[in-house]
Amino acid sequence: MNSFLDEVEASFPAALHLPEELRMALRWMEQNGFVQQEAIRYCGLYPASVPRGLRSASAHFTKVDSNHAGYWLGNHDTSVTSRLAPFIVTGADGSYAGLWLDDSGRQRFVHMGSGSGSTLACVLVSNAVDLLRFLAIGYEETCLPDLFDLTPEGAYAEEYSNDPYRPPLEFRHWVETSFGVQIPKTASEIVGQTACMDDGYSDDPFWQWARKVAA
Repeated sequence: MNSFLDEVEASFPAALHLPEELRMALRWMEQNGFVQQEAIRYCGLYPASVPRGLRSASAHFTKVDSNHAGYWLGNHDTSVTSRLAPFIVTGADGSYAGLWLDDSGRQRFVHMGSGSGSTLACVLVSNAVDLLRFLAIGYEETCLPDLFDLTPEGAYAEEYSNDPYRPPLEFRHWVETSFGVQIPKTASEIVGQTACMDDGYSDDPFWQWARKVAA
């Protein structure tokens, strides 16, 4: 069987590629039991040794669904969809984060809200290490900007007042020690200005591009 990293990379449009920091992360996670097989093969933020009921953060890496970008944009033109690779599930509503090739040829990390729960649609962070730091904060769902001023513990308590919160400690530790960084307490410390699908206007470049190419 191919490695999970090989599967993810093979699913990317030719114009996009995984940054080395994410390749490192997926390689380490597979070596340490984070990759699991259920209806699909995926890589969550907890090793399989952590009981499912204690996995408070639900974000996970998947292969790119070649049809998702087209459905999200309402435009299946491959010259458009080949610039977008959603490969991180950020919410149970069908929201994703992924890579986008902007008009200058630069890869940007973006969020694609489902529209039914999250409407977040903007550039998330500026580089791959910051994406890993963002995920390692450990929100139950990383797609809800209204919660970005809260700690993940606080956001979790609002939803599940009597359930214990268990952060993705192993993943956090690896990110911190591998790149010499600290994990922010809240997403607002690392995510800049946000934009949502139903905003009347935003100067966010991904928001503007999605509006321009949407059918």
